[in-house]
Amino acid sequence: MEEIKTKGIIISAKDYLDSDKIVTIFSLEFGLIHARLRGVKKSGAKLAFACQPFALIEFIVIKKNNFYTIINATSIDQFFDITADFDNYIFMLACLEVIQKTIKENDPDEDMFVLLLKTFKLVCYEHILPMIAFIKFMLEAMNLLGFKIELERCAICDKEVKNDFRFSFDYNGLICENCSNKLDYLELSKGEVAILTKINYATFDNLKNLKFLSRNDLVSVISLLCKIFRLQTDEEIVSIKKFL
Repeated sequence: MEEIKTKGIIISAKDYLDSDKIVTIFSLEFGLIHARLRGVKKSGAKLAFACQPFALIEFIVIKKNNFYTIINATSIDQFFDITADFDNYIFMLACLEVIQKTIKENDPDEDMFVLLLKTFKLVCYEHILPMIAFIKFMLEAMNLLGFKIELERCAICDKEVKNDFRFSFDYNGLICENCSNKLDYLELSKGEVAILTKINYATFDNLKNLKFLSRNDLVSVISLLCKIFRLQTDEEIVSIKKFL
């Protein structure tokens, strides 16, 4: 049996047999892995912290026939502020769902790993509004996944788009008035476009300086991003479906 040390973020955990759990881990070195955590449901289990969603853990696992078993773990950060607030919890849970539905098993993705950690830190330590953090996460994630949205120029003819914002799901971006005559589109408000562009071009450090007056516009932008994600991946982000 091969003994491996890896850092990972807990995505989910489910009961297995009488006292064990199967933990889904987004590992920095190996992508998504599923690992058995023995005896963790027993009272006083020392590794109970190692099956809590959102936690960043350093694991020691043994691998046998492509199956992992956790033999030791050290907590790096539990990100307690995520579970202490409802909005934090819902939107960061949605981030975990995106990871689970796009990252392949045993296929590392360092960029997505770093993005997820940055998003958690925005919410926990910078106290960024979780809706803003989620929008930033989605915009960056879609870029990494290969379906970046066009927010400045017509996605068809490359003409600059200044007014009358029309979004084409077929071309995954804004389209100009001339091109919109040929397609179905969704009209976006100036407020919605401002949210998308400001968050998209802001650095993570500068997000705390952004202020948006309309919660409804934020919700509309999140709904738009979730629809783009569904159309591009055939996966739905269930965590925030009722919220929207």
